[in-house]
Amino acid sequence: MNFARITTLLIFLTATLRASGQEVSDFTEQHYTSDNGLPQNSVMQLHKDKNGFIWMTTQGGLVRFDGTRFTTYNLANVPELKSNRIIELGLTGDSTIHFKDSHFKVFSFDQNNQTFVLNRHIRNRAVILRSRNDQFDVIRNLNPQDRRHVESLFAVLATASFYYPAKTPGDGFLRVGDVHLVYLHQKKVFFSKTFDYGAMTFDRAGKLDNRMYYFDQKGGIRCTDSTGKEYQVLSRIAGSGAPLLTQDARLYQQGERLFLHSSNTFYELQAPNAEELICRPVLKTGDIGNIACYLNIPEAGIHVVGTLTNGVYIFKKKLFKTVRIAGFSNNFYSQHLFQKDRLLTEAGVISPTGIFSGDPFPLAVRSPILVDRDGYVWMSSRNQKIDQRRPDWKLVHSFYCNFPALKFARTPDGTFWLSAVSGKLGKALGDSIQWLDLPKNIKAFLPINNTQFWASDGSGLFLMDVKRGTYKELPEMKGQEVRALYFDKKKTLWAGTYGQGFYAIRNGKATALPLDRNNHLLAVHTFLEDKKGFMWMTTNHGLFKARTQDLYDYLDGKIASVFYYYYDKSNGFANNEFNGGCNPSSVAFPDGKFSFPSMDGLVQVYPDSIIDILPDSRIQIDKFVVDGKEQPFSGELRLAPSFNRIEILLASPYFGLPENQYLEYNIKGLDNEWYPLSNNLTITLNRLGYGNYTLQVRKKAGFGKDNVGLLTKSFTVDPFWYQTWYAALFAFFLLAFSFYVVVKLRYHYLTQRKKQLEAQVQERTKQLEYSNRLKEKITLLLAHDLQSPLHFLNLLSDHVTTALEKDHLDDARTGTAEIKKAATNIHAFVKEINLWTKSQQEGFFLSKRPFPFDGLADELGEFFKEMLLLKNNTLEFLNPGHRDILTNREILKAVIRNLIDNSNKYTTGGHISVELDKLDDKYLRLSVSDNGRGMSPAELSKINRRIENVLTTAGIEQSGRLGYQIIIDFVARLECQLEVESIVGGGTTVTISGLLPAQSNRTDAILTDTAPPNFTTL
Repeated sequence: MNFARITTLLIFLTATLRASGQEVSDFTEQHYTSDNGLPQNSVMQLHKDKNGFIWMTTQGGLVRFDGTRFTTYNLANVPELKSNRIIELGLTGDSTIHFKDSHFKVFSFDQNNQTFVLNRHIRNRAVILRSRNDQFDVIRNLNPQDRRHVESLFAVLATASFYYPAKTPGDGFLRVGDVHLVYLHQKKVFFSKTFDYGAMTFDRAGKLDNRMYYFDQKGGIRCTDSTGKEYQVLSRIAGSGAPLLTQDARLYQQGERLFLHSSNTFYELQAPNAEELICRPVLKTGDIGNIACYLNIPEAGIHVVGTLTNGVYIFKKKLFKTVRIAGFSNNFYSQHLFQKDRLLTEAGVISPTGIFSGDPFPLAVRSPILVDRDGYVWMSSRNQKIDQRRPDWKLVHSFYCNFPALKFARTPDGTFWLSAVSGKLGKALGDSIQWLDLPKNIKAFLPINNTQFWASDGSGLFLMDVKRGTYKELPEMKGQEVRALYFDKKKTLWAGTYGQGFYAIRNGKATALPLDRNNHLLAVHTFLEDKKGFMWMTTNHGLFKARTQDLYDYLDGKIASVFYYYYDKSNGFANNEFNGGCNPSSVAFPDGKFSFPSMDGLVQVYPDSIIDILPDSRIQIDKFVVDGKEQPFSGELRLAPSFNRIEILLASPYFGLPENQYLEYNIKGLDNEWYPLSNNLTITLNRLGYGNYTLQVRKKAGFGKDNVGLLTKSFTVDPFWYQTWYAALFAFFLLAFSFYVVVKLRYHYLTQRKKQLEAQVQERTKQLEYSNRLKEKITLLLAHDLQSPLHFLNLLSDHVTTALEKDHLDDARTGTAEIKKAATNIHAFVKEINLWTKSQQEGFFLSKRPFPFDGLADELGEFFKEMLLLKNNTLEFLNPGHRDILTNREILKAVIRNLIDNSNKYTTGGHISVELDKLDDKYLRLSVSDNGRGMSPAELSKINRRIENVLTTAGIEQSGRLGYQIIIDFVARLECQLEVESIVGGGTTVTISGLLPAQSNRTDAILTDTAPPNFTTL
């Protein structure tokens, strides 16, 4: 053995001896199976990627674990997988995970966290998969002859192989199957070994320091270096002999690190030379069987063990130890450092060599303890005495105390001070205690110098001068129950309250510090600084530490929040509730160890060597789901305006206590508020208005004012078409055009209205002209037509008078009858004129009712009976169907009477016929005919012209007959048509068509005859 090897061995043995007394640390264990997260219980391979996720292969798919949640990738969400059985796991060049299914297809993840095919088929090959476009085939890189040799080592079926790269790509060890080992160098096979047993089985071989280690057939360990030289290896446990290598011993590769598992213990291997292995124990696994893989995460003190049939185990190192005293309740309060490496407690002295609990122990319940600068111990005994004892426990002084003691302290001048439960403050003077007469009760106090104290009466904090008897209260602390007071290295006073948080007092002003997310820091029992600049605080719900400079940065307004690291009983103590209200409530040993009293033992820790799992992993978007559909989010993200719901699933792996990772989010563009993320790390947003938004997610990644993890992702919600600028421009032009159209339409309307008004004026003018001409004609006709009858009546009156005077009664009787006839005719004439005049009024409403035509015929026949005799004419009414008529009876009667009267006037010894018959299926026709002298063409033309220009001035002729004027107007009012036919010497026929038939017994027709209001009715 040469000098270099001897030197290396001596250095190694020195390190080994230094670690010989080291024991395997205790760990907390978390066990996961298909019952609580895994899709299947066979965890075959483990890897940690660049983002901090732990990946596992199972026969139920690929599994990602973030410390809390399992995410499975299988046929359900990776359609291109051929099966759920994942057989290989690795990392790309940027440490992104890639995995291979049982059909040899390799997948990885893109920037959108979506799977893609990295390589279509890798079977019986060794390929370095750096990226989609950068893939190096180790075997095909060889020279043809060497490549054929290596390919011949593979079986016809798929053969497992594993490549261990050296510094140069393509160089390194290559395992093929269970028996072949090849070393590749410069595209050649440098050497090739074939074993006659399964030396190269996947968990029986591994590489360390460019040497391949494997088990021999006797259970020992051998190695082969890059030259092909073999060595028998001596394995040693650091400081305690050789490990027991059982038949179940396995080797597990993790990058360049190699681990051995044997006898229920994992060892990390170190190789000082080719013939020796140092086995450093890192984890005891107990009776976990069928171990398939192992992952060691030293920066977090975490170990992950995968098994063939029983899921996965996660072990976390316990950071704290709990010290207990047998036979004691272990509900500790006051403790004090004693002789550098011992602790004084109520129950006794705890030392590295054991427990002393003899006289004078146990002390009074919750007794304060003080060791002064001379080494004397002050304590409260159970007989209401305060004892001062030597380090060998011999009594020096004993003071009678009226009240149970609460706190001991010593001022720089050596005076011993104490407070009692009653609120009294006193000091040792000679062999007795002198109690001060103070106006305030003292529950907690801390000397500043010989005469000044910070003190609390349970409802505030004040500066007290016991010599002058003065008090200066802090207004910010009014009502606060202060129980813990502590001066830090900068002489800032820290005050812990019971239920109101904790405060820093600087320059005579108290400032409240922010609380933790669960408000456990409302009750702070103690403050203690370590050598690394952290402040430790105990509470009723666990232990906290903060970077002291962070606390000062908050006090100085440099930061808005403080990162508190939280420990609970999973870190190694039995109970989360620490005790306060005692003195001292924490102890720092000279070697840096801390001790805190709890309700179940003294919790101790070396704060300077502790491994904290900080939440410093990257925050990333796992999925961006819009209305149930995943959206790519690595590039520009634009959303349609019609979306209803956004779900953003985030991920940030963390394997510490969940309380130490606190994520908040804000949607910039929506508001400025930061909202806490729920435990499922999902942000749900309902409909957003159009515009630009930025998702911001942040967390404290550890200590320090700028140590913040931040994720930002911008996205845009597109506007609806009507919210775009061009829609607004279009709307503007549309509005302007609409205004123009409205103006034009208004102008057109006013123009049309003007024309209508002009037409109405013209119409009214015509009507007025018609009315005036009609009035003129009526006046003339009335004067003409009434003149003769009235003159005739005058003559008849004279004739009757003369006859009466002569007593000619027959002549008088005849004259009277003639007078009656003349009066009757005049009355009928006036009645018709009145009826016609009403029909000319504006708003005239003509009611229509059904009536039998035969009854009307009888009335007219009786009316004309004597008139017909005078002219020797006959009158005949024809109604073959005995039909009823639906019309205005009075108007129709006036029309027929005038027609009969005209026929009687111009017919002598002739025949007049009135006939009602059917015109068609809907209407009736009424005709009045005679065989009199008829009309001349000129007269007939005038009448037809009147018919054509009914209700107009053109229809009024000064020389025309008033009878036909009335007939024409009345027929128009009846909504019927009038036709006049006449032949000179051959008679005249007048036809009224368009009359409606009706049944006289139909009452519904009568009921519908309702005139509009304010109408003249007939």
